[in-house]
Amino acid sequence: MEIPYKQNIHTDHVFNELFNSHWNGVYELCLRYCTNEFVAKDLTQNIFLSVWERKISFKDKKSAEQYLSKSAKYQVLNYLRDKKDAVELDEFTGNKNTTETYRYNPDSIYTCNELSRKISMQIETLPEPSKTIFKLSRYEALNYLQIAAQMGISVKTVEKHISKALRSLKSALLQ
Repeated sequence: MEIPYKQNIHTDHVFNELFNSHWNGVYELCLRYCTNEFVAKDLTQNIFLSVWERKISFKDKKSAEQYLSKSAKYQVLNYLRDKKDAVELDEFTGNKNTTETYRYNPDSIYTCNELSRKISMQIETLPEPSKTIFKLSRYEALNYLQIAAQMGISVKTVEKHISKALRSLKSALLQ
C-alpha cells in the first residue's frame, strides 16, 4: 500500500504504514554499524519514536528514506560514542575502576608477583650481552641508539640482542 506522505503522518494508520515499510531498512542500517541485534532494534525504535514525538512529516518517499537513514547514522554514532565513554562495572565489586579492583585483588597480586618473578629469573638466564642490553632497554629506558653508543656496538647488534631476549622470554613464559 502506498503511504500518503503529504498527509499528517501522525494518524495511526499513516504512521503504521511508514513504520512497516521502512523499519527493516532502518534496522539493517543500524545493525550494519553497531553489529548488535538488540542495540540495532533499540536504535531503530528510538528513530521511529522520535518521528512520532516530533511530528515529522515527509513530502515523499525519498525524503522519508533520506531522513531515516541519516537518523540511523546519527543514532549509531551517538551510541558508539556513549559506549566508548561508559565504563563497565566490575561484576565482583561494583567498582567502575577495574584497575583498582585488580590492584587489591589477592589473586591478581599473586599472579602479578609470580609473573614478575618468572620474568626476572628468565632475564638472569640470558647470555651476557643480551642480558645487559635488555636491562638497559627495559629498566633504564634507553633507546637503541643510546645503548649502542654506551656499549660501543652497532644499532643492528642492539636490535638483534633485544629480539633474541624477547624470543627467549616469550618461549619461557609460554611453557
